[in-house]
Amino acid sequence: MTSDISGAKVSKGVYEPFKNNGLFYIPLKGPHAGKAHLIATTPIDAEFTGPTFSPDGSTLFLSVQHPGELTKDPKNPTSRWPNGTLPQPTVVAITGGFLKSPSTKQKI
Repeated sequence: MTSDISGAKVSKGVYEPFKNNGLFYIPLKGPHAGKAHLIATTPIDAEFTGPTFSPDGSTLFLSVQHPGELTKDPKNPTSRWPNGTLPQPTVVAITGGFLKSPSTKQKI
């Protein structure tokens, strides 16, 4: 799952423990069922949207939406994602064997 805490509220009040928005894995079974595990964090003032797996399950695509949204002065942005200049939305791809189930017969 991805979180969507507004830029004005992220890291404040009840949202303070979360820091930036992020991508989380929450097991449904086993000793860690129901506990959120942080996989990736967003750039400052951003959120992940539209998490989508490739058909073979080996790649997770995420949109990075409105990084640096709280910037008031373009000469001093709150984020420089993704290329070190002015912030821009983009799509990232996360790959790795951890995204695939070890067996297609395994019940998840």
